[in-house]
Amino acid sequence: MLCRYAHAIDRGDRALARTCYHPDATDDHGRFSGTVDELFAFFELYGASLAGTWHFLGTPTIVVDGDRAEAETYCLYRKDPLEGEPLFQGLRYHDVFSRREDHWRIARRTVILDWEHTSPEPPAAPSPPTWKRGARGDADPAASLTRLLR
Repeated sequence: MLCRYAHAIDRGDRALARTCYHPDATDDHGRFSGTVDELFAFFELYGASLAGTWHFLGTPTIVVDGDRAEAETYCLYRKDPLEGEPLFQGLRYHDVFSRREDHWRIARRTVILDWEHTSPEPPAAPSPPTWKRGARGDADPAASLTRLLR
């Protein structure tokens, strides 16, 4: 569920990201706090100002107790606004998951900000154009995986 969410958000697939949450879930994303319906309405508005995002997840600590699990997962996050400098953040996701009708999903998420900085400098040596480039939607070189996740 953790990786599915990050993959879906970075590929711009909000419908897939929404499957990570129970319909009555709540989320506190720092800039936003509310229901999952309100979260995805916020993502629609806020996402229009971004060229892209990138999540890298690591060091998950997960405790499972029956149909409930609690997790803390570290996240390195980069967002590229359409205007302005890229922002890098060190985050932690504090999640409560629940299993309902045999499906594990997020019931409550709190995003914790540990650090952030901007980077006005372009890369010292840009990569050659022969690299496959990440994109949102079907233009992404790994879009076939996203289709399998649906």
